[in-house]
Amino acid sequence: LGHQSIEVRPVKCPHSFPNRRLPIQTQAKMPLPTGHSQPLPAPPAVRQLDDLPSDVLIKLLAGLPAGDVVRTSVLSQAWSSRWESVPDLEIDLDDRVRDWESAAGFLERCAALVRGVSIRGIPLRLFDRADGWVRTVAGKSPRSLSLALNMTALPSLFACNPGALAVLKLVACVLPPPLPAFAGFRGLTALDLDYVLFSGEKGWERLEAMISAAAPTLEKLRLANIGFEHGAAGGAIPGAWIIQAPNLRWLELRLTMAGAGSWELGNLPKLDYANITLNAQEPRDYGSMLAALASVRELEIGNFDCATYQVREAYMQIYMFAICID
Repeated sequence: LGHQSIEVRPVKCPHSFPNRRLPIQTQAKMPLPTGHSQPLPAPPAVRQLDDLPSDVLIKLLAGLPAGDVVRTSVLSQAWSSRWESVPDLEIDLDDRVRDWESAAGFLERCAALVRGVSIRGIPLRLFDRADGWVRTVAGKSPRSLSLALNMTALPSLFACNPGALAVLKLVACVLPPPLPAFAGFRGLTALDLDYVLFSGEKGWERLEAMISAAAPTLEKLRLANIGFEHGAAGGAIPGAWIIQAPNLRWLELRLTMAGAGSWELGNLPKLDYANITLNAQEPRDYGSMLAALASVRELEIGNFDCATYQVREAYMQIYMFAICID
C-alpha cells in the first residue's frame, strides 16, 4: 500500500492494547481470549416465503383454509401450482360457490390426500354430476366427508378408502347397494345419517352391516329419518335390525317404524349419552330397550307428538324400574 494510510475502526481488547488503533491484519489474527468459542455465523435472514425450508412451508400452507391456499397461485409462476401438492386440506364447498365448474376442477387438481371434504348447496342443474365429484373426492382418501345432496344416489361413496374414512355425515342422500366385495367403512368413529334412503332390497340389513363393520371404532352414531325403499317380504314395513357397537359413547335416534323398521338396541356397554325419539303408537319392548341403555349417564327419551324427558345418572335405575313394571 506504499505510504498511504488507512483509517481503521478501533478494537477494544480486554487484555492489551488499550486505546490503540490496530491494523486490519492484526485485528483479523487477534486470538480470542481463553474460554471463548469461535462465534457462529448468523443464519441468513428470511425475507420471503421461498426462503423457508419446503417442509416448513408445506406445514404453514396446510394450516390455512383451502381457499387461501389456492389463492397463493397468483403470487408468481413458481407458485401457480404449488397448492396442488399441499396435503391435509379442509375443503368446504357450499352455496357460496359461484362457479361450480371451477370448484370441480379444484377437486380434480388436488394431488395430495385431503383431510376433509364438505359438499352442499349444489345447484339443481348439476345434481347429475354430484356422484362424479364424490368419486373424485374418494380418490383423495378423506378422513372426514360431509354430503348434503338433495336425494342424489351415491354409488361412488363406496369407493372411499374404508380404512381412512373416520367421520361420515350424509344428509338427503340415496345409498344404493354396494358391490359385493365392499366390506364396510371399518375405521369410522362417527356416523351421522339424516334423511337417507337405502334403495334396493333389504336396506335395513345393509344399515346394520354398516354399523357392525365400524363397531370396533365407532364412538358417535346419529340416525334420523332413515328410510328403506322396500319392506320386508314385499310388505310396507321394513324388517328388524339391531344397533350394537361395543365402544359407542354417544347415540341419537329419531326413527319411526314405518320408515326405519323394527330396530332394537343390542350390546352398548360404554354408552354415556342417548337421545331417543319414539312413536308412542308403535309396539316396542321398552324393558329390553332400557336394559340396553343401562350404562348411560344421561338419557333423553321423547315422543314425536309430545315432550322429551331427561333422566340423569342418579335417577336412571329408578326410572328404568318404574317403566319396566308400568
